[in-house]
Amino acid sequence: MADEASKQMGWWQIDPETGEPLKDDHSRLSRPPDFVLLNAVPGVDKDEEAHYLGDGPWDMAYSTVDKIKPLIIGMQRHSEEEVRMLFLDRVIPKTFVDLKPEAADSLLRAVDELWKHVNWCYQEDWERPASPAERRWVCEYAVERLMKVS
Repeated sequence: MADEASKQMGWWQIDPETGEPLKDDHSRLSRPPDFVLLNAVPGVDKDEEAHYLGDGPWDMAYSTVDKIKPLIIGMQRHSEEEVRMLFLDRVIPKTFVDLKPEAADSLLRAVDELWKHVNWCYQEDWERPASPAERRWVCEYAVERLMKVS
């Protein structure tokens, strides 16, 4: 599914409400003050209550936006909320009314593939799919990127 490089990704623990990295958080492998590892380490820092973001899920969101851009060139400007609904609820924005059925199918397929690959990243390293909070912040990254390029 994802390439071998994604297995070497960095992860960091986040506040599920803000998506921001936790302040003063570091891996359990750290030995302060001489050695502080800021990234979370799968298999070591596994915490049932923790939420993580990582390079792999963000790379997947980046690639998905690159797949979507050519499909929506020339469409009416969409809102952030419409894009959020596309990524989280599979709702095609009303501003894409002129989208051909094949392009609409490709758009939804790209969204489905995003979550399939994101869940694969989490399953590989954290032995679970992405949590709703993690999905939300991956989505926000994709929304921000799509709004910049469209």
